Amino acid sequence: MAAATQDSLPHVKGKEWATADKVRWLAKRKQFNIAGVPYGVTGLPVIYYSRHTGWNYGARIQWADYRRRPYRYKFILHAVRSSEGKVDYVLRFKVPRISGTLFGVQLVTSMERNLRARYYGRGNNTAKDFIDPSGQQVKDEDYYHYILEEPRFIFSLLRQLYGPVSMSAGLGMERTDIVPRGGRSFYVDAGTPGGVVGGSSGFVSATLQWDTRDDEVMPVLGTYQEWSYESSRNSLLALFLEQIDFRRFTFTDTRYWIGSPRLTLGHRSVFEVLTGSIPLYAYGEIGGSRRIKGLGGDDVLRGFDSQRFTDNVRFFSNTEARYLLRTTRWFGQNLEWKAILFVDTGRVWHRLTQVSPGGLHWTAGLGGRVYWNADFVIRLDLGLSAEQLYVGLKYRNLF
Repeated sequence: MAAATQDSLPHVKGKEWATADKVRWLAKRKQFNIAGVPYGVTGLPVIYYSRHTGWNYGARIQWADYRRRPYRYKFILHAVRSSEGKVDYVLRFKVPRISGTLFGVQLVTSMERNLRARYYGRGNNTAKDFIDPSGQQVKDEDYYHYILEEPRFIFSLLRQLYGPVSMSAGLGMERTDIVPRGGRSFYVDAGTPGGVVGGSSGFVSATLQWDTRDDEVMPVLGTYQEWSYESSRNSLLALFLEQIDFRRFTFTDTRYWIGSPRLTLGHRSVFEVLTGSIPLYAYGEIGGSRRIKGLGGDDVLRGFDSQRFTDNVRFFSNTEARYLLRTTRWFGQNLEWKAILFVDTGRVWHRLTQVSPGGLHWTAGLGGRVYWNADFVIRLDLGLSAEQLYVGLKYRNLF
Protein backbone atom coordinates (compact mmCIF):
# COMPACT_ATOMS: atom_id res chain seq x y z
CA MET A 1 0.00 0.00 0.00
CA ALA A 2 1.23 3.47 -0.80
CA ALA A 3 2.25 5.66 2.11
CA ALA A 4 -0.69 7.68 3.41
CA THR A 5 -0.52 11.45 3.29
CA GLN A 6 -2.08 13.80 5.82
CA ASP A 7 -4.78 14.60 3.24
CA SER A 8 -5.72 10.91 3.00
CA LEU A 9 -6.14 10.40 6.74
CA PRO A 10 -9.70 10.74 8.07
CA HIS A 11 -10.53 12.26 11.41
CA VAL A 12 -12.94 10.56 13.76
CA LYS A 13 -14.28 12.64 16.65
CA GLY A 14 -11.49 15.14 16.10
CA LYS A 15 -8.61 12.62 16.48
CA GLU A 16 -6.19 11.35 13.87
CA TRP A 17 -7.09 8.00 12.39
CA ALA A 18 -4.95 5.45 14.26
CA THR A 19 -2.87 3.07 12.14
CA ALA A 20 -4.42 -0.02 13.78
CA ASP A 21 -7.93 1.30 13.08
CA LYS A 22 -6.99 1.99 9.49
CA VAL A 23 -5.66 -1.56 9.01
CA ARG A 24 -8.84 -3.10 10.43
CA TRP A 25 -11.08 -0.79 8.40
CA LEU A 26 -9.21 -1.44 5.17
CA ALA A 27 -9.01 -5.22 5.72
CA LYS A 28 -12.81 -5.45 5.48
CA ARG A 29 -13.01 -3.54 2.21
CA LYS A 30 -9.87 -3.87 0.11
CA GLN A 31 -9.65 -6.67 -2.46
CA PHE A 32 -6.48 -5.76 -4.32
CA ASN A 33 -3.89 -3.04 -4.93
CA ILE A 34 -3.05 -1.40 -8.25
CA ALA A 35 0.13 0.70 -8.18
CA GLY A 36 -0.15 0.75 -4.40
CA VAL A 37 -3.77 1.98 -4.39
CA PRO A 38 -6.31 -0.16 -2.44
CA TYR A 39 -9.49 -0.96 -4.39
CA GLY A 40 -12.67 -2.82 -3.57
CA VAL A 41 -14.97 -4.36 -6.17
CA THR A 42 -18.25 -6.05 -5.27
CA GLY A 43 -21.22 -7.08 -7.36
CA LEU A 44 -23.76 -9.78 -8.13
CA PRO A 45 -26.00 -10.76 -11.03
CA VAL A 46 -29.75 -10.14 -10.88
CA ILE A 47 -32.10 -12.78 -12.30
CA TYR A 48 -35.68 -13.58 -11.31
CA TYR A 49 -39.11 -14.20 -12.83
CA SER A 50 -42.23 -12.11 -12.26
CA ARG A 51 -45.61 -12.84 -13.77
CA HIS A 52 -46.04 -9.09 -14.34
CA THR A 53 -42.68 -8.27 -15.97
CA GLY A 54 -41.41 -11.67 -17.18
CA TRP A 55 -37.76 -12.64 -16.78
CA ASN A 56 -35.65 -9.92 -15.19
CA TYR A 57 -31.90 -10.01 -15.67
CA GLY A 58 -28.92 -7.74 -15.08
CA ALA A 59 -26.35 -6.94 -12.39
CA ARG A 60 -25.26 -4.51 -9.69
CA ILE A 61 -21.56 -3.62 -9.49
CA GLN A 62 -19.68 -1.32 -7.11
CA TRP A 63 -16.07 -0.09 -7.42
CA ALA A 64 -14.37 2.02 -4.75
CA ASP A 65 -10.95 3.59 -4.18
CA TYR A 66 -10.14 3.28 -0.44
CA ARG A 67 -7.22 5.65 -0.12
CA ARG A 68 -9.26 7.59 2.41
CA ARG A 69 -12.39 7.19 4.46
CA PRO A 70 -15.18 6.55 3.55
CA TYR A 71 -13.64 6.29 0.05
CA ARG A 72 -11.79 8.50 -2.40
CA TYR A 73 -14.45 7.80 -4.99
CA LYS A 74 -17.16 5.21 -5.59
CA PHE A 75 -18.78 4.05 -8.80
CA ILE A 76 -22.09 2.12 -8.77
CA LEU A 77 -23.77 0.56 -11.79
CA HIS A 78 -27.21 -1.02 -11.48
CA ALA A 79 -28.62 -2.39 -14.75
CA VAL A 80 -31.74 -4.57 -14.94
CA ARG A 81 -34.22 -5.13 -17.75
CA SER A 82 -36.98 -7.66 -18.37
CA SER A 83 -38.41 -9.70 -21.21
CA GLU A 84 -41.63 -7.65 -21.03
CA GLY A 85 -39.91 -4.27 -21.40
CA LYS A 86 -39.11 -3.17 -17.85
CA VAL A 87 -35.89 -1.11 -17.65
CA ASP A 88 -33.97 0.08 -14.57
CA TYR A 89 -30.53 1.57 -15.27
CA VAL A 90 -28.70 3.68 -12.67
CA LEU A 91 -25.14 4.98 -12.88
CA ARG A 92 -23.84 6.77 -9.78
CA PHE A 93 -20.40 8.33 -9.29
CA LYS A 94 -19.40 10.11 -6.08
CA VAL A 95 -16.27 11.87 -4.85
CA PRO A 96 -16.99 12.90 -1.22
CA ARG A 97 -13.99 15.26 -1.11
CA ILE A 98 -11.63 16.34 -3.88
CA SER A 99 -8.01 16.20 -2.68
CA GLY A 100 -6.81 19.45 -1.18
CA THR A 101 -10.28 20.99 -1.04
CA LEU A 102 -13.47 20.83 1.00
CA PHE A 103 -15.57 20.20 -2.12
CA GLY A 104 -16.92 16.99 -3.63
CA VAL A 105 -19.14 16.00 -6.55
CA GLN A 106 -21.82 13.46 -7.32
CA LEU A 107 -23.27 12.46 -10.71
CA VAL A 108 -26.38 10.33 -11.12
CA THR A 109 -27.89 9.34 -14.43
CA SER A 110 -30.76 6.91 -14.71
CA MET A 111 -33.30 5.49 -17.09
CA GLU A 112 -36.40 3.77 -15.74
CA ARG A 113 -39.30 2.13 -17.51
CA ASN A 114 -41.55 0.98 -14.68
CA LEU A 115 -44.41 -1.26 -15.81
CA ARG A 116 -46.18 -1.16 -12.44
CA ALA A 117 -46.00 2.38 -11.06
CA ARG A 118 -49.05 2.85 -8.83
CA TYR A 119 -51.66 5.45 -8.02
CA TYR A 120 -54.56 4.64 -5.65
CA GLY A 121 -55.76 8.20 -5.25
CA ARG A 122 -55.04 10.78 -2.58
CA GLY A 123 -55.68 10.18 1.09
CA ASN A 124 -54.62 8.01 4.00
CA ASN A 125 -57.46 5.50 3.66
CA THR A 126 -57.83 4.97 -0.08
CA ALA A 127 -59.55 1.79 -1.25
CA LYS A 128 -57.67 -1.01 -2.92
CA ASP A 129 -60.37 -2.62 -5.00
CA PHE A 130 -61.51 -2.69 -8.60
CA ILE A 131 -64.44 -0.28 -8.34
CA ASP A 132 -64.19 2.90 -10.41
CA PRO A 133 -65.62 6.31 -9.34
CA SER A 134 -68.94 5.59 -11.13
CA GLY A 135 -69.45 2.45 -9.06
CA GLN A 136 -68.91 0.00 -11.91
CA GLN A 137 -66.84 -3.14 -11.46
CA VAL A 138 -63.37 -2.96 -12.98
CA LYS A 139 -61.84 -6.40 -13.55
CA ASP A 140 -58.45 -5.39 -14.93
CA GLU A 141 -55.85 -6.09 -12.22
CA ASP A 142 -53.73 -3.23 -13.61
CA TYR A 143 -56.43 -0.64 -12.92
CA TYR A 144 -54.24 1.16 -10.34
CA HIS A 145 -51.04 0.79 -12.35
CA TYR A 146 -49.47 2.94 -15.03
CA ILE A 147 -46.31 2.70 -17.14
CA LEU A 148 -43.75 5.32 -16.19
CA GLU A 149 -40.79 6.07 -18.45
CA GLU A 150 -38.32 8.46 -16.86
CA PRO A 151 -34.79 9.40 -17.94
CA ARG A 152 -33.02 11.59 -15.36
CA PHE A 153 -29.67 13.35 -14.84
CA ILE A 154 -28.50 14.98 -11.58
CA PHE A 155 -25.27 16.84 -10.80
CA SER A 156 -24.52 17.79 -7.18
CA LEU A 157 -21.72 19.90 -5.74
CA LEU A 158 -20.82 18.84 -2.19
CA ARG A 159 -19.21 21.08 0.43
CA GLN A 160 -17.80 20.19 3.82
CA LEU A 161 -18.55 23.08 6.21
CA TYR A 162 -17.26 22.20 9.67
CA GLY A 163 -16.85 18.88 11.45
CA PRO A 164 -20.00 16.81 10.87
CA VAL A 165 -21.80 19.61 8.99
CA SER A 166 -21.91 19.60 5.19
CA MET A 167 -24.15 20.88 2.40
CA SER A 168 -24.84 20.26 -1.28
CA ALA A 169 -26.42 22.03 -4.23
CA GLY A 170 -27.86 20.08 -7.14
CA LEU A 171 -29.07 20.65 -10.68
CA GLY A 172 -31.05 18.10 -12.63
CA MET A 173 -33.19 17.38 -15.66
CA GLU A 174 -35.83 14.73 -16.21
CA ARG A 175 -38.64 13.77 -18.51
CA THR A 176 -41.61 11.61 -17.57
CA ASP A 177 -44.00 9.86 -19.95
CA ILE A 178 -47.03 8.13 -18.46
CA VAL A 179 -49.51 5.76 -20.12
CA PRO A 180 -52.11 3.35 -18.66
CA ARG A 181 -50.91 -0.16 -17.92
CA GLY A 182 -54.22 -1.91 -18.61
CA GLY A 183 -57.40 -1.39 -20.59
CA ARG A 184 -58.62 1.13 -18.02
CA SER A 185 -56.70 3.16 -15.48
CA PHE A 186 -57.71 4.75 -12.20
CA TYR A 187 -55.62 7.88 -12.78
CA VAL A 188 -57.51 8.48 -16.06
CA ASP A 189 -60.97 7.81 -14.59
CA ALA A 190 -60.45 9.76 -11.36
CA GLY A 191 -58.13 12.44 -12.75
CA THR A 192 -54.76 13.46 -11.36
CA PRO A 193 -54.13 16.08 -8.64
CA GLY A 194 -54.15 19.48 -10.31
CA GLY A 195 -54.50 17.83 -13.71
CA VAL A 196 -50.71 17.46 -14.01
CA VAL A 197 -49.47 14.09 -15.28
CA GLY A 198 -45.89 14.39 -16.57
CA GLY A 199 -43.59 16.16 -19.00
CA SER A 200 -40.09 17.63 -19.08
CA SER A 201 -38.67 19.68 -16.25
CA GLY A 202 -35.51 20.99 -14.68
CA PHE A 203 -34.96 21.13 -10.94
CA VAL A 204 -32.59 22.59 -8.39
CA SER A 205 -31.98 21.29 -4.90
CA ALA A 206 -30.15 22.20 -1.72
CA THR A 207 -29.39 20.06 1.32
CA LEU A 208 -27.83 20.59 4.74
CA GLN A 209 -26.50 17.52 6.59
CA TRP A 210 -25.32 16.66 10.07
CA ASP A 211 -23.48 13.32 10.08
CA THR A 212 -21.79 11.72 13.11
CA ARG A 213 -22.18 8.09 11.96
CA ASP A 214 -19.16 5.87 12.51
CA ASP A 215 -19.62 4.30 9.05
CA GLU A 216 -21.66 5.16 5.95
CA VAL A 217 -22.72 1.60 4.99
CA MET A 218 -22.64 -0.29 8.32
CA PRO A 219 -23.24 2.28 11.08
CA VAL A 220 -23.62 1.15 14.68
CA LEU A 221 -23.41 4.55 16.37
CA GLY A 222 -24.21 8.15 15.53
CA THR A 223 -26.78 10.43 13.94
CA TYR A 224 -27.56 11.50 10.39
CA GLN A 225 -29.90 14.45 9.76
CA GLU A 226 -30.71 16.02 6.41
CA TRP A 227 -32.77 19.07 5.52
CA SER A 228 -33.56 19.06 1.82
CA TYR A 229 -35.29 21.52 -0.54
CA GLU A 230 -36.11 20.90 -4.21
CA SER A 231 -37.82 23.12 -6.77
CA SER A 232 -38.93 21.64 -10.10
CA ARG A 233 -40.58 23.45 -12.99
CA ASN A 234 -40.93 23.67 -16.77
CA SER A 235 -42.52 27.15 -17.01
CA LEU A 236 -40.07 28.19 -19.75
CA LEU A 237 -41.54 25.45 -21.92
CA ALA A 238 -45.14 25.89 -20.87
CA LEU A 239 -46.28 26.69 -24.42
CA PHE A 240 -45.48 23.13 -25.45
CA LEU A 241 -45.73 21.02 -22.30
CA GLU A 242 -48.00 20.55 -19.32
CA GLN A 243 -47.18 22.90 -16.49
CA ILE A 244 -44.94 21.49 -13.76
CA ASP A 245 -44.15 23.80 -10.88
CA PHE A 246 -43.74 22.29 -7.42
CA ARG A 247 -41.54 22.35 -4.34
CA ARG A 248 -40.44 19.47 -2.13
CA PHE A 249 -39.33 19.91 1.50
CA THR A 250 -37.87 16.77 3.12
CA PHE A 251 -36.47 16.22 6.61
CA THR A 252 -34.68 12.97 7.53
CA ASP A 253 -33.53 11.97 11.01
CA THR A 254 -31.59 8.70 11.41
CA ARG A 255 -30.04 7.44 14.65
CA TYR A 256 -28.03 4.40 15.73
CA TRP A 257 -27.34 3.01 19.21
CA ILE A 258 -25.19 0.13 20.46
CA GLY A 259 -27.37 -2.24 22.49
CA SER A 260 -24.57 -4.77 23.07
CA PRO A 261 -21.36 -5.79 21.28
CA ARG A 262 -23.53 -7.67 18.75
CA LEU A 263 -26.75 -5.65 18.79
CA THR A 264 -27.38 -2.36 16.97
CA LEU A 265 -30.63 -0.39 17.15
CA GLY A 266 -31.46 1.89 14.23
CA HIS A 267 -34.33 4.32 13.69
CA ARG A 268 -35.17 6.54 10.73
CA SER A 269 -37.96 9.15 10.50
CA VAL A 270 -38.80 11.07 7.31
CA PHE A 271 -41.26 13.95 7.00
CA GLU A 272 -42.02 15.55 3.64
CA VAL A 273 -44.24 18.33 2.26
CA LEU A 274 -45.10 18.91 -1.42
CA THR A 275 -46.54 22.21 -2.65
CA GLY A 276 -47.49 23.69 -6.03
CA SER A 277 -48.64 22.03 -9.28
CA ILE A 278 -47.50 18.51 -8.46
CA PRO A 279 -47.28 15.92 -11.27
CA LEU A 280 -48.46 12.37 -10.74
CA TYR A 281 -44.97 10.82 -10.71
CA ALA A 282 -43.73 13.15 -7.93
CA TYR A 283 -46.31 11.71 -5.52
CA GLY A 284 -44.68 8.31 -5.97
CA GLU A 285 -41.25 9.42 -4.68
CA ILE A 286 -39.74 10.59 -1.42
CA GLY A 287 -37.06 13.25 -1.94
CA GLY A 288 -33.74 14.10 -0.35
CA SER A 289 -30.23 13.20 -1.46
CA ARG A 290 -31.38 9.63 -2.01
CA ARG A 291 -34.77 9.36 -3.69
CA ILE A 292 -36.89 6.32 -2.89
CA LYS A 293 -40.35 5.13 -3.93
CA GLY A 294 -43.09 5.62 -1.38
CA LEU A 295 -45.27 5.71 0.58
CA GLY A 296 -45.19 1.93 0.86
CA GLY A 297 -42.89 -0.65 -0.68
CA ASP A 298 -39.33 -1.94 -0.40
CA ASP A 299 -37.78 1.00 1.49
CA VAL A 300 -40.68 2.59 3.37
CA LEU A 301 -43.59 0.38 4.50
CA ARG A 302 -42.59 -3.24 3.94
CA GLY A 303 -46.00 -4.95 3.85
CA PHE A 304 -47.84 -2.46 1.63
CA ASP A 305 -47.65 -1.95 -2.12
CA SER A 306 -45.10 0.55 -3.35
CA GLN A 307 -46.68 4.03 -3.63
CA ARG A 308 -49.73 2.78 -1.70
CA PHE A 309 -50.53 6.08 0.10
CA THR A 310 -50.40 9.46 -1.62
CA ASP A 311 -50.90 13.08 -0.58
CA ASN A 312 -49.14 16.41 -0.09
CA VAL A 313 -47.81 15.71 3.41
CA ARG A 314 -46.24 12.38 4.27
CA PHE A 315 -44.43 10.72 7.16
CA PHE A 316 -42.83 7.34 7.72
CA SER A 317 -40.44 5.68 10.14
CA ASN A 318 -38.37 2.50 10.17
CA THR A 319 -37.08 0.88 13.36
CA GLU A 320 -34.68 -2.07 13.21
CA ALA A 321 -32.86 -4.27 15.73
CA ARG A 322 -29.80 -5.72 13.97
CA TYR A 323 -28.02 -8.66 15.60
CA LEU A 324 -24.62 -9.83 14.37
CA LEU A 325 -24.74 -13.62 14.01
CA ARG A 326 -21.21 -14.19 12.76
CA THR A 327 -18.35 -12.85 10.68
CA THR A 328 -16.73 -15.13 8.12
CA ARG A 329 -13.94 -15.06 5.55
CA TRP A 330 -14.69 -16.83 2.27
CA PHE A 331 -12.16 -16.86 -0.57
CA GLY A 332 -10.58 -13.77 0.96
CA GLN A 333 -13.92 -11.93 1.21
CA ASN A 334 -15.25 -10.49 4.47
CA LEU A 335 -18.91 -11.41 5.17
CA GLU A 336 -20.97 -10.21 8.14
CA TRP A 337 -24.29 -11.99 8.74
CA LYS A 338 -27.04 -10.22 10.66
CA ALA A 339 -30.60 -11.06 11.75
CA ILE A 340 -33.17 -8.26 11.74
CA LEU A 341 -36.44 -7.47 13.51
CA PHE A 342 -38.27 -4.39 12.25
CA VAL A 343 -41.35 -2.18 12.63
CA ASP A 344 -42.40 0.36 9.97
CA THR A 345 -45.04 3.08 10.32
CA GLY A 346 -46.37 5.78 8.01
CA ARG A 347 -49.29 7.87 6.84
CA VAL A 348 -50.22 10.90 4.69
CA TRP A 349 -52.24 14.11 5.14
CA HIS A 350 -53.64 16.64 2.69
CA ARG A 351 -52.53 19.75 4.63
CA LEU A 352 -50.00 20.56 7.33
CA THR A 353 -52.78 21.72 9.66
CA GLN A 354 -54.13 18.15 9.66
CA VAL A 355 -50.93 16.54 10.95
CA SER A 356 -51.59 14.42 14.06
CA PRO A 357 -50.11 11.26 15.60
CA GLY A 358 -53.16 9.09 14.84
CA GLY A 359 -54.04 6.98 11.84
CA LEU A 360 -50.62 5.40 11.29
CA HIS A 361 -50.26 2.32 9.10
CA TRP A 362 -48.06 -0.39 10.63
CA THR A 363 -45.95 -3.26 9.37
CA ALA A 364 -43.71 -5.63 11.31
CA GLY A 365 -41.38 -8.37 10.25
CA LEU A 366 -37.98 -9.99 10.24
CA GLY A 367 -35.14 -10.38 7.83
CA GLY A 368 -31.47 -10.96 7.24
CA ARG A 369 -28.50 -8.97 5.98
CA VAL A 370 -25.20 -10.01 4.47
CA TYR A 371 -22.60 -7.23 4.37
CA TRP A 372 -19.96 -8.10 1.78
CA ASN A 373 -16.64 -6.35 2.41
CA ALA A 374 -18.54 -3.80 4.55
CA ASP A 375 -19.85 -2.17 1.37
CA PHE A 376 -22.22 -4.36 -0.69
CA VAL A 377 -25.50 -5.24 1.06
CA ILE A 378 -27.75 -8.23 0.38
CA ARG A 379 -31.07 -7.54 2.11
CA LEU A 380 -33.90 -10.05 2.64
CA ASP A 381 -37.09 -8.87 4.38
CA LEU A 382 -40.41 -10.48 5.26
CA GLY A 383 -43.07 -8.02 6.43
CA LEU A 384 -46.70 -8.35 7.46
CA SER A 385 -49.31 -5.59 7.31
CA ALA A 386 -53.10 -5.39 7.46
CA GLU A 387 -53.19 -5.76 3.66
CA GLN A 388 -50.64 -8.37 2.70
CA LEU A 389 -47.43 -10.31 3.28
CA TYR A 390 -44.29 -8.82 1.76
CA VAL A 391 -41.15 -10.73 0.76
CA GLY A 392 -38.31 -8.80 -0.84
CA LEU A 393 -34.67 -9.31 -1.81
CA LYS A 394 -32.61 -6.18 -2.57
CA TYR A 395 -28.96 -5.28 -3.12
CA ARG A 396 -28.98 -2.08 -1.11
CA ASN A 397 -29.27 -0.78 2.42
CA LEU A 398 -32.58 0.39 3.84
CA PHE A 399 -30.91 3.10 5.96
